[in-house]
Amino acid sequence: MKKERLTPELIRAVYSSYRNQRRIMNELNRRLSAATTREEWTSIYLERAATIRAAYDVNTETSVLIDGAIFTDKLDYDYAESFFHEDFGINSESNADEFFSCRLLEILANYYRERHDLIRLLPILDRLGQNYISTVKMHVDENYLKAVECYKEILSYRSNYSIIPDISIRKLFFQAYFSLCCILPIVECKDTLTPSQSLDYLLEVFSFYNSPTVQKIDGNSEVISQSIDAIKENWLWIEYRIDMADPETVAAFIKVSHDVYDKKMRDAGNDVLKLPVSTIIAYQHAAILEGNTSYIDAVNYMMDYFYRKKAAVAAESDGEFNEADFYFQTKLPIALIKWLEKIDILSDMCASIRKRLIEEQNDYFITLSKNRIYSHLIYEACCSWCFFAVDYLGTREEKENFIISMLINRQPQTFFNAYMNAELAVLVTEALYLHTPVLLNSCETFLKINGLPNTRHDVIDFVRKCALFHDIGLNRISKIDGTQYRKLSALEFDVIKMHPELGADIATGSLSIYRDAILGHHKSYDQTGGYPADMEFVNSPLRIVIDILTICDALNAGTDKSGRCYREPKDFSIVLSELITDSGTKYNTSVVNLFLNDMDLAYKVDKLISKDRENIYYDYFVKYFDKPADIFI
Repeated sequence: MKKERLTPELIRAVYSSYRNQRRIMNELNRRLSAATTREEWTSIYLERAATIRAAYDVNTETSVLIDGAIFTDKLDYDYAESFFHEDFGINSESNADEFFSCRLLEILANYYRERHDLIRLLPILDRLGQNYISTVKMHVDENYLKAVECYKEILSYRSNYSIIPDISIRKLFFQAYFSLCCILPIVECKDTLTPSQSLDYLLEVFSFYNSPTVQKIDGNSEVISQSIDAIKENWLWIEYRIDMADPETVAAFIKVSHDVYDKKMRDAGNDVLKLPVSTIIAYQHAAILEGNTSYIDAVNYMMDYFYRKKAAVAAESDGEFNEADFYFQTKLPIALIKWLEKIDILSDMCASIRKRLIEEQNDYFITLSKNRIYSHLIYEACCSWCFFAVDYLGTREEKENFIISMLINRQPQTFFNAYMNAELAVLVTEALYLHTPVLLNSCETFLKINGLPNTRHDVIDFVRKCALFHDIGLNRISKIDGTQYRKLSALEFDVIKMHPELGADIATGSLSIYRDAILGHHKSYDQTGGYPADMEFVNSPLRIVIDILTICDALNAGTDKSGRCYREPKDFSIVLSELITDSGTKYNTSVVNLFLNDMDLAYKVDKLISKDRENIYYDYFVKYFDKPADIFI
């Protein structure tokens, strides 16, 4: 892009272009999921790939211009105002780019803080805190305390309440309390606010609301009154942590749960099915803490409520996605499964209930997919569910089927990559058996030690599963993995590098046989490069499997002309020459040499990754996506 002087008009044009790109991409994604023929599907897929690449090129050029203006100390009023309005507009839409917005809002916060402009500063701090929380959910833990500080800074300006003329700005003080009371205490992080700290903020917001200043101005305001009610109701989200709380917090939880339940029941005409699910869960948990019921009785009551509520939702459903129903369908099974852990007797009955809950949750996500209902909210919930529920399944086969059908095949971000790598890994493993089978001896021994069949067929199938599972950690950082509209920042690259460890969290118990493959596939052959930096796999019995996955990953990524817009696709011959150059350091020489000594392997791999990729993706889509679990393994 020609270097131009930044103007408010140009800023608006840049953001308008970005909005348009996202709109086009969302529409293409919708059309892709609804396509019915090979020709239609591949045509849309190619159009989508071209659109992503074009968007990346445009954003890469314009970001140079924007960075030069906002990520320096030279920011004037017109620029600040333009960025304020445009970035808030983009963040109010779906698929907000939180990482870029964090960088921008930090600059704007400094600018307006220096000018003591609370009308701009307070909304910026509120939005910045929300974005920090989003990044913490993508494992940027250091942003947790930054989010806390954003909301505490908002509260530090409470003495200005009476001179702020706009109620939407005054309301931000209560939104800050909402985040400190209700949101931050349930975000998983090493610095998570304790239930006791959340109670302190709850008592503080009541005191603030009842203060003469607030009552004089907003004592009759329905907007502010509703904010207080929302804080009180949603504070009950700490339910899953309440067993670890101090007696004062437990007592407060019990009282608030009764107050909220009674009020909601009055408002609902005593129809329990009209209450928010969080209110019901908290009320039952409070009854347990009071000794008025047991965990097993509470579970049985909630199971009855669950099925009655499901029937009521189904009867009233108009086919549209309803967020309240979504939380009911996804939060209740998790709460009940956790309660079942507290029951020391009736293990068979508990196992039966747990199985039903898992099946219900799975069916719900499958139904959303079949109805072509997608969003990042659903994406994140499904991923969290899978990492939570897999530990409660029985056999290894059940867990493998669950991961493939509910995580890989419900998450399009990793779907195509997983199956392409799996097919490549099978081809390479078959070639190894043909030319140098001794290299697979350690894998055969590993399977035997773990009580698994270790024939040639079994080893090939094991390597295939390792390839399917190796990148599942990317599902947990999907908003970064899916940011293909601009260059990633250094921080985002650091988070991307966490995906082997994030994926390895699922490889416990009977799934631990996949742990080294998941952890090691980005480590160089000589262990001097790659990541995780503090791990090495020289002595791993799966060293050869890791080497296969590393090479398959390089072949897939290097030749991908559809899914990776941040680099130009290369011919197979070029990628192979790079493998040869780096053999012995990045790559296992014996595996690389297979492509030189086996022309049939080279031809099959070239055809798979270069010649007709989108048609092969369509075949994967038809064969695997949205199909019953029993076809995968």
